[in-house]
Amino acid sequence: TRLDEVLKPQTLSYFTATTAAYAAGLAVCFTVNEITHAGQPALLYLDPACVGAALACGVANGQVEDVWNFEEEENQKEEKKV
Repeated sequence: TRLDEVLKPQTLSYFTATTAAYAAGLAVCFTVNEITHAGQPALLYLDPACVGAALACGVANGQVEDVWNFEEEENQKEEKKV
């Protein structure tokens, strides 16, 4: 991912941690739905899990400020359009 390519984390990969957090958030969503029998938006669980995982990786890697202020460079945005 772009974040892993740019920040080059030493301890934990942002992609791996966020993918695992996404799977965990989805599992929690399905579990809560099964227990309560009341549908809820999956993003209620997925967003905090993914953002939390990225920030936790930032703490583990000593890059919290870099993660929080991360922006793609202009030339990277143009590559996606092509």
